[in-house]
Amino acid sequence: MKLRVLCATLAFGVLGMMTMAPVHAQSVDPCTVYTCMAGISGSGASGGPGCTAATEYFFGVLVVFDPYFDAPDTAQVRRNYLATCPGSNFESNAAILNSIITTWYAVP
Repeated sequence: MKLRVLCATLAFGVLGMMTMAPVHAQSVDPCTVYTCMAGISGSGASGGPGCTAATEYFFGVLVVFDPYFDAPDTAQVRRNYLATCPGSNFESNAAILNSIITTWYAVP
């Protein structure tokens, strides 16, 4: 009897693992992207390993192709995303946001 229960448990476990929903990549925190891109735009520094995910997100996910690279739409998507960081909405930081968008406007 215990062997039957063990086999049923294993079968349901394997079946459950096969039918699990796929895991999707999570969005990177907009404030992290804002901070890393501000550093890259201002000084040309890489931002180090802590900025790898943020820059990959900026140059990978926040890009519009329709069917070719669309710079104006990409700039708007990037601006809207970075604006969701509360710190980017201060007047003193508006110039930084504009600098990021202007610097990377035509870079897919």
